Amino acid sequence: MMKKAIIKQTMTEHKLDAMLIYSPENRYWFSRFRSSLGYLLVTKNKTYLFLDSRYITMAREQKDLQNIDLLDYCGKSVWTKINEICQKENIQTIGFEADWLKYQEMLNFKKVLHSKDFIPVDTSKWRMVKDEWEIKQIKKACDITNQVYQDVLKWIKPRVTEKELARFVSDAFLKYGADKLSFDTIVASGANGSKPHAVPTDKVIEVGELITLDMGCFYNGYASDQTRTFLIGDECNIAKLEDIYHIVYEAQSLGISMVKAGVNAGDIHRAVAKFIDQKGYGEYFDHGLGHGLGIEIHEEPYESPLSQSILKPGMTITVEPGIYIPGFGGVRIEDDLLVTETGYEMLTSSPRELIKVK
Repeated sequence: MMKKAIIKQTMTEHKLDAMLIYSPENRYWFSRFRSSLGYLLVTKNKTYLFLDSRYITMAREQKDLQNIDLLDYCGKSVWTKINEICQKENIQTIGFEADWLKYQEMLNFKKVLHSKDFIPVDTSKWRMVKDEWEIKQIKKACDITNQVYQDVLKWIKPRVTEKELARFVSDAFLKYGADKLSFDTIVASGANGSKPHAVPTDKVIEVGELITLDMGCFYNGYASDQTRTFLIGDECNIAKLEDIYHIVYEAQSLGISMVKAGVNAGDIHRAVAKFIDQKGYGEYFDHGLGHGLGIEIHEEPYESPLSQSILKPGMTITVEPGIYIPGFGGVRIEDDLLVTETGYEMLTSSPRELIKVK
């Protein structure tokens, strides 16, 4: 569904005369213009984008601005202009992003847009299905991520610290053209692998240790998210961890095989969690199997124990099971997938098998 149509459908469902969009994420999704501040007003007749002096010139020069009928400067008179539009188009009910707007911001809107009814709208599902352009950006972000991972495997050696590896990853992403990291890189070696969201430390990486590396980038504002666990040396210093790796690999393979349009995302999580539990490690996998990704690194749909989201073609999701044993170590493998009518397309391309860096 086209983006204008998605918002117009929301307006119809909530009986709105207009939708006021304030969040940078939703504004970029709709207009393809990035700014930290701006106001997007969608009425039954037109779409208006108001930007301040930091952005207005760039927006006027941008050749691929999308879905905007009127672009204007939002100086001190922005609320006067919006009130004039409301009067001209007889706008009485305005929707706001209930999942984004702070309470005080909503009160401020009610104050400056006087005599209007403000209706809360959950916009979290607007961006679930990606169009061709969006998918292309995510694919490019995933390709850059694979390039970085290949560089890591060539560069990594014993006695490097977790922080040094994280810095190498950051530099490599920028070298290959990423906008920036999509989240703080996770590096977890040895026993630190038991911490799903470990923060890189000064710990030295030793021969025989598994390293979990969770990383990603933004490209044209769209995210990638990949995790690989690999081994330094020929043999793991805790043999059981290699067995755990293969269980996680099989669990992820199961999850990936279930991805296709019409499937309940929660069912995928539940099947993978059951598989890990049957292998004796159920208590050590206690996060959701995956999430949507796009303009945000975590967005709808989620694959979790309570999820009832039905997958549709064009959704982009992760599949990332893990086993984490405190004081012992852990393994996670994560990939990004595009949901299709008949199955899926892998977006991340780094090898999933256990790599031993000698």
